[in-house]
Amino acid sequence: MRVLLDVTDLVEFLQRRESASGVQRVVAEVAPLLIGERGSGEAVVFDRSRGVFVLLDEAERQTLIDNGARASTSRTRDDVAVSASAMLARARSATPVFIDNSTCVVFLGALWINDALMMAARSAHLEGAAIVSLLYDLTPVMEAGHTAAVNRLFDRYLNLLLQTASRVPSISRSSRRDFEEYAQKHGIKAPPGAATGLPCGLTPKGGVTSDAPWPRPYALFVGTIEARKNHLVAFEAWRQLMADKGADNVPDLVCIGRLGWHSGEFLRRYVTTRGLDGKVSILTDSVSDAELTSFYEHCQFTVYPSRYEGWGLPVSESLAFGKVPVVADNSSLREAGGDLAVYVPTNDAEALARAIKVNVLDEGTRASLESRISVEAMATTTWDDVAAIVSQEIEQAQWRVPLFPTLELGREYVLSVSSHAPDEAYADQYLGHLTREGLTPLMRQPRIGDDGERDLEVIDAAVIGTCGSPQTWGYEIRPGHHSEFRFTRPADGELVVLVATRSMPGRASIEAGGPGGPLFEDVYLGSVITLPVGEGKQGEPAQVRLTVTDASDSIEGFLGIRSFVVLLADDAQARIVALESAAGALRQELDFIQGTRSWKVTAPLRKWKGRGA
Repeated sequence: MRVLLDVTDLVEFLQRRESASGVQRVVAEVAPLLIGERGSGEAVVFDRSRGVFVLLDEAERQTLIDNGARASTSRTRDDVAVSASAMLARARSATPVFIDNSTCVVFLGALWINDALMMAARSAHLEGAAIVSLLYDLTPVMEAGHTAAVNRLFDRYLNLLLQTASRVPSISRSSRRDFEEYAQKHGIKAPPGAATGLPCGLTPKGGVTSDAPWPRPYALFVGTIEARKNHLVAFEAWRQLMADKGADNVPDLVCIGRLGWHSGEFLRRYVTTRGLDGKVSILTDSVSDAELTSFYEHCQFTVYPSRYEGWGLPVSESLAFGKVPVVADNSSLREAGGDLAVYVPTNDAEALARAIKVNVLDEGTRASLESRISVEAMATTTWDDVAAIVSQEIEQAQWRVPLFPTLELGREYVLSVSSHAPDEAYADQYLGHLTREGLTPLMRQPRIGDDGERDLEVIDAAVIGTCGSPQTWGYEIRPGHHSEFRFTRPADGELVVLVATRSMPGRASIEAGGPGGPLFEDVYLGSVITLPVGEGKQGEPAQVRLTVTDASDSIEGFLGIRSFVVLLADDAQARIVALESAAGALRQELDFIQGTRSWKVTAPLRKWKGRGA
């Protein structure tokens, strides 16, 4: 079996010159052990513009994977960022990797934040590839600390795993339990997978290797500055400690991590109190791995009051450096801290302050705990161990039969999430939304409530292809690329799929293939495409592929698709409604073209009339 290891997340992270977070740390350390001389895998990145995977060459692999963001790297961020940018630029024109039923595609990174990559994973599965994806946590499901857009993407990610993945290893037993419970709630059996555990992200070099990075005694809090990590609880605990023991008898709190989601209240208190008059400090992306190592070496202890984790690398790192971690008692944090961490109830600033005062502010008690850590905190898991478990998962991966989702006959499915309605207090705007954005493009059906978001569970499984990055209005299909519509027949008889195209100047040539027979057409952008599905019985699988063969006569060089609806072929009334809607859109487009002076917009018309482009 050919193993393709997707490193898109890591390469794009390196391009941004960011400090390694938990996910990128795992990818950076495990990927080199699965490819090259250490493993049989081949590193690939995803080209968003074309919706295809591209192989890294040997030099790129050595720079970005063998070195990259590994804790042991000697390369500078700027040096690696230049190489990452060059690699991603080359990917836009490089030969795509061929994927078939002898391929296993492995995702180690943050697959859930890239909707185009999730679509590519479904396409690879459709081509016969086995899918293996490492699961970190279910934060957007278990915790309300993310944006609505991330929550929506994460639901789509979990559906992707449940519908296509052969194996889903996880970084902890806790994450695995959460995934299985999520699957059970949705009436689906979770794909199998082992728990890997994680080692320390940073490796101590033995002894103190640098001067103290902070001028005063301090405690360390490593983690993204976001609501879930509970910096606000740590801040309040420090306020209580200062009130109880006096500021001079409390160490500083140094928070290291990039800015994340929903941290506004903590940041407001931090600014308005001037960091509790200098006792609390924030360092963001400027801290290198070498500097972080120094911060661990010289801190008195660490705190980690996070509300939910997939593992908790800062806890493992604290123990590796012989420092006592004071940790919230939830999710996977006991797996990371074992019986060597000090645990406190979640969201309880008073309990956190009390645990700090009793266990680590007293030098004798802290020294006793550190002595126990030095004896018992033997590394039970290494990156080689994690890579070995992932390799076993790959060996056990077998292709799963693709899902044909169930669609409603006559219901239009829109390939984008509906915009939120304005406040009902503004009646004119609210009415305008209900009669325009709140309706589907063809059938003019209401899109009120969460229907648009729920539709994505069906759409992600029903529309698969090489579409590039999804847009706010739908999917783009460039020449030589395709979208395949796959579903369980909702009725007996001959069916058709009506596809709404995006209105813009120009036309495109298409062809369609499937059991309903071939189709070859030139379509004006904004019109309706009718794809034949053919005869069949209700409950049988159906599919038809739409391919764009030429779009040189369009303003943007692609065909945009906005929505689709499955109808009985003889449903004349429904087809009339769809055609009338498309005609209205085309009339608006024509009015715009006739009134514009844009040379670019009118180029297709001038080309057809022989007036040059």
